[in-house]
Amino acid sequence: MIAWTATGLLASTILAGCASAPVEHVPPQVIGVAVKDTPPADLLTCPVPAAPFPTDQEAVIPWAVRDRLKGLAISYRDLFDRQERLINWIAPGSCGKDKQ
Repeated sequence: MIAWTATGLLASTILAGCASAPVEHVPPQVIGVAVKDTPPADLLTCPVPAAPFPTDQEAVIPWAVRDRLKGLAISYRDLFDRQERLINWIAPGSCGKDKQ
C-alpha cells in the first residue's frame, strides 16, 4: 500500500514538472509557387457578345420553344461571364466594361 502511494506521489511530481516545461511555438510556413503555365492566346481573347434580337419586329413563339430559348440565353450569359472572369483572373484588366 505504501509502495502504491509512493509511486503515485513520484509520478505526480514528474508529470507536474513536464506540464510546466515551456513549449516553443513554430508558426506555419507559407509556401507560394509561381505558375509558369499560361493558357494559349486564343483562350485569353475576350468574348464578343452576340447581337440582340431586333426590336422592330414581332414573332409568335410557342411556350415550349420560348422556355428553351430562355434557357439557352441564360446558359450563354453564364458561360460568357465565366469566361470573362477567368480571363480577368489570369490577366487582370484584359476584359471588362472599360475595354468594350
